Amino acid sequence: MSQAFQLIELAERALVSAVIYERERGSSWTKIAQYLGIGPAEAEQRFGANLDKNTAFEVPYRLDDTGRKRIPQLPTAAYDPAWACDRLDTWAGNRLILVNDERPVSSGLVKAVPEEELPSVTP
Repeated sequence: MSQAFQLIELAERALVSAVIYERERGSSWTKIAQYLGIGPAEAEQRFGANLDKNTAFEVPYRLDDTGRKRIPQLPTAAYDPAWACDRLDTWAGNRLILVNDERPVSSGLVKAVPEEELPSVTP
């Protein structure tokens, strides 16, 4: 019985994360509700409060209980994506036998150009 309950909790967390992701991408409550098979007002009522809790993008660090140490609220990859790519490539390279790619994970990623390197656009 407890394993079934754990599965339900995991599924609920995954659903909440998916809704937050869709809202951050700009999806409307109508579109989200359509996928969930409920009305837009019900979707917003059920998941809207979860959006308020997800403030890590606005405040990427929080202070610890002493008020002196900053604690990151986002995964490490958000702060240092190059490091995360290197770690994933190393992990995949060590575990995948038939891979002849030096960067088996990150070679397929499109890397963003830092803003200071973007060409200036004049109207």
